[in-house]
Amino acid sequence: MNPLDAELALDRLDGLLATELSAHVRAFAAAHARGTAAPAAPAVLGQRATLAAALVGWTRPALAARGLALTRLVAPIILESDPRVAAIRARAPDWADYGALRAARDAAAVAQFGHAYATVIHDLHGTSGVHVAPVADAPIVDGWAAPDARVDAGAMWASLAARYEVSGTPSIVHAAARPRAFVVVPGREVIVVVPAQLDTPAARFAALHELGHAIAALAIARPLPRVVDEAVASLAARAMEDPASPFASPLAAAARARRLAIAARLDAIERGASPGDLARPPWALWHDAGAQATYVAAETIADELAASTAPFATTLAAIATRVDRATPS
Repeated sequence: MNPLDAELALDRLDGLLATELSAHVRAFAAAHARGTAAPAAPAVLGQRATLAAALVGWTRPALAARGLALTRLVAPIILESDPRVAAIRARAPDWADYGALRAARDAAAVAQFGHAYATVIHDLHGTSGVHVAPVADAPIVDGWAAPDARVDAGAMWASLAARYEVSGTPSIVHAAARPRAFVVVPGREVIVVVPAQLDTPAARFAALHELGHAIAALAIARPLPRVVDEAVASLAARAMEDPASPFASPLAAAARARRLAIAARLDAIERGASPGDLARPPWALWHDAGAQATYVAAETIADELAASTAPFATTLAAIATRVDRATPS
């Protein structure tokens, strides 16, 4: 495919996705909040031709940003929709099937990309070559899920938006569902699902973390590498470690240490270590493979964002560009 054909293919895909993708993300967010089945992604996202156009665009300097962004969107959908992968993932998580799931993911990734699944996902997340050093076990944080003070998600957003000089406001949905942020249109529209009640340190963390994803999405109008996105979410949640913050908890620093220890341990399992005393594979290993190295690496980027004296959006854009340029094509 020559450069002109690649550009035309990306233009066609952009046109197809301009309305379909945003409508899908809104419907996905609504279904997630209700606890109902997610709608099917736009068919074009699961087509090999779409991935092929994205990969060709990624190799062309003038189209690289567009090609990489589309590859990050399409590649996981194609890999996870592989019939063998989807069939195993639909089962209840069990260590007996975990090895088969890893093998199926690897087979799908090798067939499509010539590399193991973890290599592909780490590259796309922006963590290629990241080495996760062993982290000391951190104890369960007593009281993390115990009721204390109730806070308002709108007040949380106002505090974060002022701190990071972000305009715009996400749609905030309180629900008894896994907290999650949905970027409908980067730079313009985000839906954030937060816990139904924000009356425990754990619930406050979940809300701040997801609102941090909204900060990242509204700060600059471009898709971000996942490792950078997770870094902003971590940074936002660190407000709980500031005694002057209205959302503070004396347990927050210990809870972050525990999250880091868990991520490092799960990353080691993904790289072949024994699961030890874990009764069954956690949700993250079953449904979000390859993400644990991303969570660990995100902490270092969060430190960099916190230390910067430049405007937040400027630093964020510079880091995202650096990560994109370091991503193997």
